[in-house]
Amino acid sequence: MSRISRNGPGARQPGIKGSERAGRVVREVDLHLPPGHSGTEALERQLVRFRGELNSAIRAGEKEIIFIHGAGSGRLREALRAAVAAEYPSCTCHDASFSRYGYNGATGVKTGK
Repeated sequence: MSRISRNGPGARQPGIKGSERAGRVVREVDLHLPPGHSGTEALERQLVRFRGELNSAIRAGEKEIIFIHGAGSGRLREALRAAVAAEYPSCTCHDASFSRYGYNGATGVKTGK
């Protein structure tokens, strides 16, 4: 699996990977935080990263980006989807591959590009 970052192919950055989809690389962003982070502050930190990565993908003309959030309580998943609906009218959300990320483990965002 090749790694990509907002600086383009070849640049390395922890938590950002790419997966092949029909011959193109789809950016994957792992939103998990290190142990010891929880609560509202942690959720806000994850949402800031989510918005930054999604904005970067839109600017780069990427058609899709995958956000790995894990199943957990579902708070982050719902917050991501609410943010897309409210702030990104040209984007749509979908459940990412269950076989790759588990049930409700990741959300794919199509950028409308």
